[in-house]
Amino acid sequence: MADILAIVSKAVFERDARVDGRALQAGDVWPVDRYNSTNKALQPLADGGRIFLVTVRPPNEQLWLVGVVERPTFDGAAWIGAANSTPATNISALRAEIQFESGKGISQDRGTLGMSLQTPRVLAGGDVDIILSAVGAGGAAAKLDTVPAAPPRDRPKAKPRVIDSRYEIVRTLGKGGMGVVHEARHLTTGRKVALKEILTITEKNAVERFQREARATGAIETRHVAPILDAGLDPKTDHPYLVMELLQGDDLAQRLAKFGTLGEDVALRVVAQAATGLKHAHAAGVIHRDIKPANLFLAKRDDELVVTLLDFGVARVRDELRPPDQRTLTATGAMLGTPLYMSPEQVVGSKKLDHRADLWSLGVVLYEALAGVTPYDDAETLGALLVMICREPARPVRELAPHVSEMAETVVTRALAIDPDDRYQTADELLDAIDTLLPYGDRLDDFVL
Repeated sequence: MADILAIVSKAVFERDARVDGRALQAGDVWPVDRYNSTNKALQPLADGGRIFLVTVRPPNEQLWLVGVVERPTFDGAAWIGAANSTPATNISALRAEIQFESGKGISQDRGTLGMSLQTPRVLAGGDVDIILSAVGAGGAAAKLDTVPAAPPRDRPKAKPRVIDSRYEIVRTLGKGGMGVVHEARHLTTGRKVALKEILTITEKNAVERFQREARATGAIETRHVAPILDAGLDPKTDHPYLVMELLQGDDLAQRLAKFGTLGEDVALRVVAQAATGLKHAHAAGVIHRDIKPANLFLAKRDDELVVTLLDFGVARVRDELRPPDQRTLTATGAMLGTPLYMSPEQVVGSKKLDHRADLWSLGVVLYEALAGVTPYDDAETLGALLVMICREPARPVRELAPHVSEMAETVVTRALAIDPDDRYQTADELLDAIDTLLPYGDRLDDFVL
């Protein structure tokens, strides 16, 4: 029997961890009864055991135990067991004490906690004892401190916020390090749009990067890139904003978190459509530099899903696409992108970085969609991850997912070649390789995902 610690992603937690319609608070019991994953690290549960579910919460990377799934069994896509009865508890104080069966504890590096826990890990007996003791000591009491006070009955309803006298905010769709994405309504036309707003200018050249995103995206003509409809500066707050089409659907990261891996045919169709978007971006002189599942949106259009590339905020663009006073804007010395999906040349900050970096990142996406993990998921620190990306060839995907065909594995392997000269040299070349595996094309019907 095994007791395994497994992480619940932020996206899944915020969407699914609900009690009586509200977000889960410390002391609440979330009646979760499953963990959607095909990760091989969970196989010890075949002989019995428990899944201790944790998530990382702001501020300061708090580690929360959000539930325990007892005696789960695998149904091919998820581990399903008895409904959780353990209250959500902040166990941040135990980060330095949990050692796991391997003896390798949780990384204490700021910003890497989620990465350290990305792969499910078997707990030692002593780990389980201290976790359950913490729940017994603080679970019930925590709830008393977190019940919000009822609002005054006569509180007047706040007027909707309006940005730049034109866009009325309807609701918040998501938040990032510097800004937020809203659903908004144009006051004149009534059209609903997605509005991306920078809230805090904490990074040098942040505004320039925002303007760069507008120009970069506007230069690309394909249904696989979300177009920019408007851009401006809110005079009341001095916050820059971009206005985009409001897409219906969800992103690939959400799909993978909810349903696990994709079938080979579906995964190849998703990546083929993304490669088509990159083909047009590269032709327009734009390198995305942050391709990852969260930036591949599965937009519902009539009866099909269209993969749409999002977030060109860290894109590199050719000089003629930049404003005249920004022609010297560079990212020298900066590591831009998301580490798990970075190419070796991004990791080392190579000045020779080109469009082939995007093809590497798309190869990581394909690997994850097929195997359920990224190629270097066993790295326990950011430093170890970056070294592995630059020096160690990715594990063959069929070692983790034997059902994947040899031809599909060949596509993944070449896309993840450490030397850019050994990869596919263009998005077209990658598409040609995938097309031979998709005799019926890359269309994604809404029911297949």
